[in-house]
Amino acid sequence: RQLWQRKTHAEFEALEGYFGAGSCPLVVGDRVFVNVGGHKTDAGVVAFDLRDGETLWHVTNERASYAAPIDATITGQQTIICLARTKCLGLDPKDGAVRFEIPFGRLGPTVNAALPIIDDDRLFLTASYGIGALSARLSADGAKELWRRTDSLASQYTTPILHDDVYYAIDGRQDGPPADLVCLDPNTGDRLWTEEGFGYATLIRAGDQMIAVKTDGELVLMKTSQVGFEPLSQSRLTSSTMRPLPALSNGRLYVRDTKTLYCVDVGKGPSD
Repeated sequence: RQLWQRKTHAEFEALEGYFGAGSCPLVVGDRVFVNVGGHKTDAGVVAFDLRDGETLWHVTNERASYAAPIDATITGQQTIICLARTKCLGLDPKDGAVRFEIPFGRLGPTVNAALPIIDDDRLFLTASYGIGALSARLSADGAKELWRRTDSLASQYTTPILHDDVYYAIDGRQDGPPADLVCLDPNTGDRLWTEEGFGYATLIRAGDQMIAVKTDGELVLMKTSQVGFEPLSQSRLTSSTMRPLPALSNGRLYVRDTKTLYCVDVGKGPSD
């Protein structure tokens, strides 16, 4: 039973994105936060009432990205962090007041798609198309950029994994040369190791192990290691392209290609 609907593209005059619309809404309490991209109506980010869909507030003339907003606590304050088209914004969930903004991204044939990562008071961003990666320290006074690099990481849409004080990430694009699997020092952006030509993939962690779902249909189970790439098992699931994010629950991996949904028992490693 439908409770309500809002035609956000028409109502807020949202501009068409490079790949259409693709950012997931975020529900926190009784509010829904959406990366709308209403450039002409100062509705880059909009908060709706979860119960009836009423607009509670809208802010910024930023265009939309493909990254979902995230909910974080920064220096004791609940903050909605939204990576938009050319900026990352920290917003007060109550009224949309902008607590910080950091330039990141560019207009043209580019996208911001990997989700922002928060580690205590540090923010990490990455995007492909020559944009690179950025780390910033957040405080009640705003954001201070720690480093920004184009030679460290440039992930097209895979959100890196933070585990044991390092980032595991995919550097490159699906539509380019084979991407690399990398391990980064978050303090500097330096690479601790690189597995060249690994191929584009999405990543998901389970304890001290990580699963890469490669876009060419291969699954790779590996150890999380700061020393180097340590594969445990590899298996080809399909020859079709697999781009959606996987889900992992109770030792089972759920993933789909363009036509089929798969459930794989990964309790002892991926297998057909």
